Amino acid sequence: MHLVLHSQNSVDEFETHGGGKALNMARMSHMGLPIPHWFCVGAEGFRNFLIHNKIEIDISDSSDLSVLEDQLQKKFAGAPLPEDLSAAISNAMKELKLEDRYVAVRSSGMEEDSADSSFAGQFSSYLFQKGMGQVEASLKLCWASAFSQRALTYRRERGLPLDNIQMGVVIQLMVDSRVSGVSFSRNPIHPLDRETMVIESVYGLGEGLVSGALDADHYQVNRDNFKYESNLAEKEEGFYRAESGGLHRQRVDSSLAKAATLSAEEVKEVAKMTLKLEKDLGGPQDCEWGYEADTLFFLQTRPITTLPPDAFFADDCNRGEPTLWDNSNIIESYSGVTLPLTFSFASNAYMRVYYQFCEMMGVPQSLIDENQDVFRNLLGHIRGRIYYHLIHWYKLVLLLPGSSSNSGFLDTMMGVRQELKPELASLFDFINNPPKYSRFKRLRLLVITIIRMVRINQISDQFQNEFNRIYDESRHLNFKQLSLPALKQKYLYLDREVLGRWKAPIINDYLCMIFFGILSKLTKNWVVGEDDKAGSLQNDLLCGEGDLKSTEPTKMLMRISKEVDQDEKYEGTKEMLLQTPGAEVWDKIRSTHDYNAFFEEIETYIDLYGFRCVEELKLETMDLHDDPTFIINAISSYVQMKSYSIEDMEEREQAIRSAGENEIRARLSGFKRIFYFWILKHTRSAVKRRENLRFDRTKIFGVSRHLFRGMGHQMVKLGVLEEEHDIFYLCVEEIIGFIEGRSVSINLNDLAQLRKKEYQEYEETMDPPDRFYTEGAVGAAEKWTQILTDSDLLASEIPENLDPNTLIGTPCCPGIVEGVVRVAKNLKDAENLKKEILVTGRTDPGWVPLYPSCAGLLIERGSLLSHSAVVARELGLPTIVGVQGGLMKKLKTGMKVRVDAAKGEIKILPDD
Repeated sequence: MHLVLHSQNSVDEFETHGGGKALNMARMSHMGLPIPHWFCVGAEGFRNFLIHNKIEIDISDSSDLSVLEDQLQKKFAGAPLPEDLSAAISNAMKELKLEDRYVAVRSSGMEEDSADSSFAGQFSSYLFQKGMGQVEASLKLCWASAFSQRALTYRRERGLPLDNIQMGVVIQLMVDSRVSGVSFSRNPIHPLDRETMVIESVYGLGEGLVSGALDADHYQVNRDNFKYESNLAEKEEGFYRAESGGLHRQRVDSSLAKAATLSAEEVKEVAKMTLKLEKDLGGPQDCEWGYEADTLFFLQTRPITTLPPDAFFADDCNRGEPTLWDNSNIIESYSGVTLPLTFSFASNAYMRVYYQFCEMMGVPQSLIDENQDVFRNLLGHIRGRIYYHLIHWYKLVLLLPGSSSNSGFLDTMMGVRQELKPELASLFDFINNPPKYSRFKRLRLLVITIIRMVRINQISDQFQNEFNRIYDESRHLNFKQLSLPALKQKYLYLDREVLGRWKAPIINDYLCMIFFGILSKLTKNWVVGEDDKAGSLQNDLLCGEGDLKSTEPTKMLMRISKEVDQDEKYEGTKEMLLQTPGAEVWDKIRSTHDYNAFFEEIETYIDLYGFRCVEELKLETMDLHDDPTFIINAISSYVQMKSYSIEDMEEREQAIRSAGENEIRARLSGFKRIFYFWILKHTRSAVKRRENLRFDRTKIFGVSRHLFRGMGHQMVKLGVLEEEHDIFYLCVEEIIGFIEGRSVSINLNDLAQLRKKEYQEYEETMDPPDRFYTEGAVGAAEKWTQILTDSDLLASEIPENLDPNTLIGTPCCPGIVEGVVRVAKNLKDAENLKKEILVTGRTDPGWVPLYPSCAGLLIERGSLLSHSAVVARELGLPTIVGVQGGLMKKLKTGMKVRVDAAKGEIKILPDD
């Protein structure tokens, strides 16, 4: 029997019977490290205790863990130890001469301190216990802690079993420490730091450090030469032995408070011992230790579970070229976690579209073939979030002659906010070696570009005519009435006839990039010089172009609102609308003939713009066909605030535009003025076409959303999936392969459920940084969120804000407004705006109906050519995007601010 294990027992015996903490202590003992005398009550002793006292433990998913904890603690405390177990403990204490000395009684769970689960702080330990009475009482409390609410919750979160829980307990001579601490053989906060280890220390017992009750001295020690940097805390207290046993807090001598707890030699001694543990145990270690007088004792060690294995950093396993990820601009379309179906659909669309673009622009087929991996990997899916593979985008643009000098244009289009860091500059060496084109080929491609520019309106019109034909024949289909094979054929048809012919939008995007970039340079070099007004003036000039399809949905809502407020045929509708919650209005107007005119207006709107919704490019999103509450709330807000004058809005836009044009005329003359206005004309046209063609993208994504829902509906009927929405956890190729007979697995339901769990975890964990890099296999880095955080390239870019009440962003649409803010993390937070200043992390076109109800718009993310910027300019709404310094953290709903959108400045005003 293994009721009690001694340090000289084999490691295998501890692995089977002792628990994780005892196992690691046995390894340290066998290595000859300085460890206070100890022994372990094995898990068999725990089982005997349960059997002897007929204690049965039943834990179900519905168990109230707090009640269970209280019940078991009382049962354990009142139950006697079996005589043979009590005798074995007594003999061990006598053998180690611990009967009259203080000991620590520490829990040692079977899964504790393993490479996968640390259980750090989940179980109980009792310090400065003396005599069999206290040891036995503490032993039973340690066993009971295996069933504490926190320990069982930890198990649930980690997916560990809740049945047959086993516990060992370590009984160890107490070290009455002068100084205690922890040491990490690798830096647990910065896993990419491969040179440094970390030591932290406090006066007295280590409980003050591991519990977080005391500030600790912090040492960063070089693993090779043991040179270190220290950050000393002010240590006014320490944890020490109380007269009656246990611990109490005690003030330290004032002369010690600001002094280092460890000498240079002690830092080196702890560091060497910790590295020895790492080497002998085969992995990074988290150790607890203490100095009693001048003698160092190591008390326990465990693997650092938050670090990837050493193989992750090994050249022979995971060495590879770094990959640079950036979510600038694309976060507008795909914010937060995006499900697999949407990513696979979008990734295919990007590949198809840009492949066509290069073909149309005359890039040689040989170059296109050589860069297949570029087209295939324009987007990445990192922990459920969509990112640009930034290097591939530069390589794509570089395929075009003359583009090597236009990388700044690409930065503007994509909203990139940071110049290249020197340490990553080598990744972009290819920019200095663009593809070699003969003079004839360059001339040919230049001619092609000019022809496309001249014919862009005709090209766009032809595309939209054909697109509208396909869209109109598809948008009214009831996809749930089509068979799976018919739905597959419809998908392939749309893929071929729409995505396969997406030339006009991408050609215009290229022209937009060129003209917008030229206009930026001309504005800075010819008009304002080094003045910061360049971006603001350029925005003013782009206002008021008119005929922008992305503003038509909002203008239609404004027209409806005006009629509801002023037209007699809507008598009674206005009162009902203002008095009824938005979620109930739709059912009300559908179920009675009292509001027929209003109902018909809403139906017409949904028919025309039902696919335009928040996060409209996410296929998993519910759109206005499912729930029109959003637009009903918008109309209610417009009516209440009388924010429906399109004429006033257009007048404001034209005033901003005219003021900008007058400034250009005042500063330029002759050829420069003529050329500037020519560039301005084409920039305006390109930006307008860009938004109009992107509206077509919204439409085809909307049709595809309902098509895939139809597939999900049929798969539920066939018993392939549990719920219709589960279709969005599959990839396009998996769905088509299932229908065609190329699926490598037909168990799609289990796959969908597995991904549901995975994506729920993504939802609950922090987003990866906005811009970061990975080295080697990207999927290997995704598993370790700390690796992604540690490779954040924008962390050091946040400028120091000397005025805590001022925030700075990028001017988007000018105007000065003062008022209260409404901070909205989602659309629900933004309901019933009443001319407040809307503050949000990001927006997409689905937010646009809110704009007339806002006095201003402040967005944490976004670029000058983002949807938010384009539409805000068109509506004349004072707007600042890309606000740095913690916009969403600093501002709270109801706070008052002054916004100067021309300067990009937000001042927080005192509360009256």
